[in-house]
Amino acid sequence: MYFLYNLALYFGLALLSPWLAYRALRGRLPGIAQRLGLFPGEASPSENPSVWVHAVSLGEVKAATPLIDAIRNRFPGIRIVITSSTMTGWKEAQQLLQPGDAVYFPPLDMGWICRRFLRRLKPRAVLVIETELWPNLFREAKRSGALLLLVNGRISDRAFPRYRASRFFWRHVLKYPDGFVLQSAADAERFKTIGAPLDKVWASQNLKFAAQPASSPMVDALRETLENSNAGPVIVAGSTMPGEEKYLLEAFTQLLDEFPRLWMILAPRHPERFVAVADQLHASGIPLQLRSQWSAQTTPSAPGVLLLDSIGELGAIYQLATVAYVGGTLVPTGGHNILEPAYFARPIVIGPHMENFQEIAASYLQDAGVAQGPEGPGMHTRTGAVIQIQDATALCGTLRFLLRNPEFRQRLGKSACDLLQANLGSITPILDELEKVFALHEPIQNHADSPASRNSAAGIAGTAPPGLTSPANGPGPQIGTTPQ
Repeated sequence: MYFLYNLALYFGLALLSPWLAYRALRGRLPGIAQRLGLFPGEASPSENPSVWVHAVSLGEVKAATPLIDAIRNRFPGIRIVITSSTMTGWKEAQQLLQPGDAVYFPPLDMGWICRRFLRRLKPRAVLVIETELWPNLFREAKRSGALLLLVNGRISDRAFPRYRASRFFWRHVLKYPDGFVLQSAADAERFKTIGAPLDKVWASQNLKFAAQPASSPMVDALRETLENSNAGPVIVAGSTMPGEEKYLLEAFTQLLDEFPRLWMILAPRHPERFVAVADQLHASGIPLQLRSQWSAQTTPSAPGVLLLDSIGELGAIYQLATVAYVGGTLVPTGGHNILEPAYFARPIVIGPHMENFQEIAASYLQDAGVAQGPEGPGMHTRTGAVIQIQDATALCGTLRFLLRNPEFRQRLGKSACDLLQANLGSITPILDELEKVFALHEPIQNHADSPASRNSAAGIAGTAPPGLTSPANGPGPQIGTTPQ
């Protein structure tokens, strides 16, 4: 199977090489040298053990952030190497660096490139975030002796039929990871179906439950400006997708009769849509201000819309919301993360499409004791720890109901935050596995008196700490065993 995979890979690369070379020369394929396993001179192995975290894009980097913080806290002196395939993910990873750490673009999934990458970095552990199933990387990582974990793994409804149809191939690939730390029991069953060994599968919680939104200096300045100008209430509409802005702007216009100083902070999901959404706002006649042109001295237009044409600030901006609408949910694009506004105890509105976050959505739509949400003709809604509307016709009425009822908003936001706190704890099993691996090697340099070093020394002399053990699935992965 690997022979056929690699044959197809080399054949495809040969066909695409002129196009790839063109994109690289035009600067549209960043990090091409690193993707081929060619490193700058400073990319040398560290004296301290390293953990390689592969997070393919911005969302995965954000999901990995609390795990990276927890690794640093438990193992002082550890070196973190992050790889991300997209420029937005790479830039976000740069913000996480500490002295000695590094961020690279990942290697192409060819055996000789992966081997070169691994020989240079010498990671003790490779943590692959979500569903990045790279056959050659998996095999070469285990051949190098590193711990290999698939972390926060998931298989979507849309992708599962394709994986199931090709499980004759994936069962060969999935024998290599030492463990699968998955987002839900449903994901665990799906991985087992396509060939993951039963004793290596662990249904945990989504790492995103543990993620804390990044801070932004914009928030305090904007809050003060809004208060001084008496603008508000504030609707934060985040991660919107094509087709949703129309519904939001229609609702905004209808709400002005009751809330004449209403404000909306609108954040399209993809940066390439910033200009198109700005044009749509200009055409609507609604006063528009751009985040890229904002300063602390700017006087907000009230009513008006602030277009968040920036990267990485939405999570922190949610704390300004009187009501938060999470985009990608009124159009069939799979939905987006509702946990960032929940972190700030904001009342949340979503549409019917949460296919990419089914387990989270299901938990948030259970009865949370908040009481019934908006009712009336055409108001097809469901209330749990969030309010889900079934179509765009209920958007304006739901927003109006929430803006009118501060006590209900407070109960709804608190229930969302409480549920978030109750689901923390997905990181501990991963740290336990890392501790066992580090216990098999020399202590981390320059931290001989740290708790992590003492634990490692204890692991060498005695019993390793407990690892991934699932009552439902039996014992967790056996570290250090490479499949034959």
